[in-house]
Amino acid sequence: MTSATEVDKHMLERWIKANEQSLINQSRSFSLPILNLDDRFRTPVMVEYNLNKTIDTIEDSTGLEPDEKIYLITTFCAYLERDSYSAAVQNRMLEVTPEEEAFVFNNYEATICLYNTLSSEEKELARKWTGEMAKGMCTFLKKPINTHHDLNEYCYYVAGTVGLYLTNLLKLNGSNVSNEIFARLSVNAVSFGLFQQKLNIIRDFVEDKITKKRSFWPRSYFEKEKDNVKVLNRMCLDVLENDIPGAIEYFRLLPPGNDSYDYFIRFILCSGIEYWKILKSERSIFSETKVKLARVFIQNLYGNVSSQTSEEFLDYCQRFYQEEISTWPEGKQRA
Repeated sequence: MTSATEVDKHMLERWIKANEQSLINQSRSFSLPILNLDDRFRTPVMVEYNLNKTIDTIEDSTGLEPDEKIYLITTFCAYLERDSYSAAVQNRMLEVTPEEEAFVFNNYEATICLYNTLSSEEKELARKWTGEMAKGMCTFLKKPINTHHDLNEYCYYVAGTVGLYLTNLLKLNGSNVSNEIFARLSVNAVSFGLFQQKLNIIRDFVEDKITKKRSFWPRSYFEKEKDNVKVLNRMCLDVLENDIPGAIEYFRLLPPGNDSYDYFIRFILCSGIEYWKILKSERSIFSETKVKLARVFIQNLYGNVSSQTSEEFLDYCQRFYQEEISTWPEGKQRA
């Protein structure tokens, strides 16, 4: 096992650069706030993102059958448990992954090398929550999403786990995180993750169904309602009522002394709110591959949210929620 003090400075810089490249090429939305995290969080979060993205890319691959995906994800996790990488997984995925999506596999070994410079506690968190995510992915490669319960279970595995990883990392490396605050944050961390993942599922309807031959919208919704826009409204209302309040509460509970983490959470929460506003009743999601926020908006968002006081940002979130929830005359959604 290699520690940060045992590696050549040049090698460490190369591993960091490779992981930054993977991050930037995979996500224009998350790369900016992750790279602006302070030293307590930046490398662990970047490594965890790339580990998660590796198994996510296997799950989404259009060149593999479910059984082989399960084998590759399971093998990836088995090697991670040994603090190692699998050349077989890397080579197979480079065979079937389009070049423009292959960054995470080109840099897979560098991700494991950088992972091995983390503290033992940071590595344990990465293994635990990546493994939990992988377990759920493998389950749902064979299990369709038929009901609202299935949707919540799937989103827990692929995104609620991310919220719990981040919260555990905050407890480990952050400041002023009492056991009481940690427990309350953990309760809302899953809602924070579900909020983001459900928006992705709504946004990617066409891409998932046509390109990936999968649908993450509950089948039962379409059995009960033939109007796609009404189904869309149901999906958006579910997020508004059941996930956004917990996501806002997560931010409200963040303790002082963790500014870069605070700004990271603000960025994700604000971009999610702005996506929700666009997606609500947006018919184009049934005909276009993906609805996106404008690049200039993403570029300016981090600066905008980090310049606000906590009270100002919380007020923005709460006003959005109150204004939107009051426009739904149907009342509480019973999914």
